[in-house]
Amino acid sequence: MTKIETVNRSTGEVQDLTVHSSVSAGSGLWFRGGGYTTMGYEAHNALAEADLSGAAYKLFHKMCALQNRKDHGLVRVETQAKFAAQVGMQQPTVSRALKQLSEHGFIYPDGRDWRLRADFVFNGNGTAQGQAIQSIPDGAPDPYASAKNVGGLTVIDGGDQERPDNRT
Repeated sequence: MTKIETVNRSTGEVQDLTVHSSVSAGSGLWFRGGGYTTMGYEAHNALAEADLSGAAYKLFHKMCALQNRKDHGLVRVETQAKFAAQVGMQQPTVSRALKQLSEHGFIYPDGRDWRLRADFVFNGNGTAQGQAIQSIPDGAPDPYASAKNVGGLTVIDGGDQERPDNRT
């Protein structure tokens, strides 16, 4: 069991998330439930630093699980009311969460559906991801922009090089 606490810096709202799994850590890369999405470390930092409500975090993770596996990143929305019922949330809450996620650049509209930003979270191979990244609309907000300067620290590329004391 893993406990995660998120705090909205503007409102002070605290969201406790608990992840339960009966699968042992020794199981390697076997995941319950089939498909999975991938996010890089910088994407995790950007999500953690975004000024989102607990409902927006919850909806984002539900959208990651609901994305269309054949049309990478597409989340089908027949109607917002049906979508809210599908994710187990109230429709006004879903509306506000979609707006927050869109304003921060984690998702963008695709007709009446929504698409997860492919350079942020993705399900599929590198070729498909490259094609999906090219379809991100011009002018879409950059979800990484707010995570570049966290607490006075600047995030720079290349942080995966070996340390001087030979630890990785």
